Amino acid sequence: MEYLFEPVKENVYVLAIWDSNWNSYNNCYFIVQEDGITLIDSSKEAHSECLVQALKQLGKSPEDVKFVLATHGHEDHVQGTAIFKNAKKYIHHKERSLIEYPEPDEFNYDLLDQGVIQNFEYFWVGHHTPGSLTFYHQPSRVLFTGDFLCFFGDPLSKDGLVSAGNDLRHEWLEFLRNGGVSKDELNDFLKGLKTMNVFDVDVMCTGHGGVLVGDIKSFVSELLNVGNKLQEIQVEN
Repeated sequence: MEYLFEPVKENVYVLAIWDSNWNSYNNCYFIVQEDGITLIDSSKEAHSECLVQALKQLGKSPEDVKFVLATHGHEDHVQGTAIFKNAKKYIHHKERSLIEYPEPDEFNYDLLDQGVIQNFEYFWVGHHTPGSLTFYHQPSRVLFTGDFLCFFGDPLSKDGLVSAGNDLRHEWLEFLRNGGVSKDELNDFLKGLKTMNVFDVDVMCTGHGGVLVGDIKSFVSELLNVGNKLQEIQVEN
């Protein structure tokens, strides 16, 4: 199975697993800390061996993963969690009835709309699924957006998996301008962007495909500008 495993920043790594069924990269993130590894999202059950191989490259094993933080409950973000027997697993409480995982009680549903867990600030964005969360890792200034903002089914940037990704940023802006976020969901999407733009972010780690490095606040501000103009048009009409 094809995958890419690359450093994002010191002690932060991305595992991007090619999913031929979905024609997309599914992303997971390893944050190596003194008390063990925290994993953000875990891909599908069928991709578990890729998680094991990535850990081997770090000189680690599944037993070294102590925390799993899920951005939401879709199968490609939670099913790989099954191999981490020693890990505490967390997800937003609104995902309890929706989680695509055979043993839902393995997860802790105490995460609310905002808070801090293991050096990660988390906040509810409520776009994509009812309990979608984004996580901000304070020490590294890395933001994990899940599928709130991602590149599902898109090719990687011409500059690689972890890069400025200016071509991907342009495509997202065009996607938004052309109605990629529905009218019904636009308000919640903009609220999520505003919350996200409070943080001092060096790297944006998305749920699928490219990882964006540098000038994140400007990118999010551009998205907000486009979204606000779309809202104004909706009000006028």
